[in-house]
Amino acid sequence: MLTTEAQIVRVHRPRPSTSRLPRPQRSSPYGALFMILKITERCNLACPYCYMFFMGDESYREHPPLMSTDTLAGLVGWLQEAVHTQGLRSLHIGLHGGEPLLMNKKAFRQLCAALREGLAGRCRLQLSMQTNGVLIDEAWIEIFSQYDIGIGMSMDGDESLHNLTRVTRSGRGTYRESRRGWELLQQAAAQGRLQKPGILCVVSPGQPAGRIYQHFAQELRASSVNFLLPDFNHDSPEVSPALVQACGDYMLEVCRAWFAGQHRPRVRFIRHVVNSLLDDESCQRLAANQYNPFELITVSSNGDISPDDAIRVLAPRFRETGHTVQESTMSALMDSDAWLEIYASQGQLPAACTGCLWQRLCRGGAPQHRFSAARGFDNPSIYCEALKRIYAFIASMLVQGGVSAEAIEHRLTGPLPTT
Repeated sequence: MLTTEAQIVRVHRPRPSTSRLPRPQRSSPYGALFMILKITERCNLACPYCYMFFMGDESYREHPPLMSTDTLAGLVGWLQEAVHTQGLRSLHIGLHGGEPLLMNKKAFRQLCAALREGLAGRCRLQLSMQTNGVLIDEAWIEIFSQYDIGIGMSMDGDESLHNLTRVTRSGRGTYRESRRGWELLQQAAAQGRLQKPGILCVVSPGQPAGRIYQHFAQELRASSVNFLLPDFNHDSPEVSPALVQACGDYMLEVCRAWFAGQHRPRVRFIRHVVNSLLDDESCQRLAANQYNPFELITVSSNGDISPDDAIRVLAPRFRETGHTVQESTMSALMDSDAWLEIYASQGQLPAACTGCLWQRLCRGGAPQHRFSAARGFDNPSIYCEALKRIYAFIASMLVQGGVSAEAIEHRLTGPLPTT
């Protein structure tokens, strides 16, 4: 039985691809849509890694700080048209910013009511929010409960680590305020008033990832956690082999802590890899299309429609699409150059990915990490070497736990099962 990362990799012999996955028909109706809705475009913090405010996209300066009632009405009409013409059955709206809790409570209630009432009986609607938690109080908890809003908290570790990056514009750390908000969410969840909150943490190379993970898992008792690699690309001056190495070290430390722990929160990137290595259907679904840009869109506070939030900052063409909720339709996105460019990148992997053991699982990496001005998305992820280390480690841990290495290899390289 194979028990080490090196043995997992040695079992593979690179082979050329024998098939090309079919491209979905662009005329097929949408089944589900995830929308990032920027109800505010200002923030009460100044986190240095924020892609919205510190990655070169200054469009927020031209947008209203808060979404207006007229824009909201246009959005509801846009979604109703999408349900009617595109067969939209499931809609998940993530309420984002900036910091969404900068919207006053009355306007926020009106926004949630308009969405709930406007789509009632038309499709399944889920509402969620990503917040830094600083402004959460009991009145906000009541609103979250009333409109059944799932909450994700952005945190960067224990007090000393969190306060290095999640700071006010004057540089003051915000751990105590965020922790207070977290405790209110946890208490409300224990009372059955809210769904259990989750935590989102941005990877900070060089920080003690195991300590951060243990803080979330043991002290905060989080039921779900996600760790995001920094949204750098091939043109980012910060990118270097040392940075990639450090990011890989961080993620591997999280993996080791998770596999060694007894209380294991759901860690999204680990769950993603484990499910794909253990389950034929999950692996097939990933291989077919890990990322579908038509099913993930961003709506700005002025009603502009663009692709995924992390992609719209890459170049003006991804945020100045010409589509708005006031004047466009969902079907028009199917022929938009911005979305088609991203979609094509998922069907044609970079040449560097040919023969890679992990290409079916990785699909070249997240689009924002593949981008360069010169080649578009025709690059492997800047985190390629780090991702390979993560996949190999998780695979080796599964083998140590009794999973067949041959079964894992077959899912990664063998013929895809037919449905």
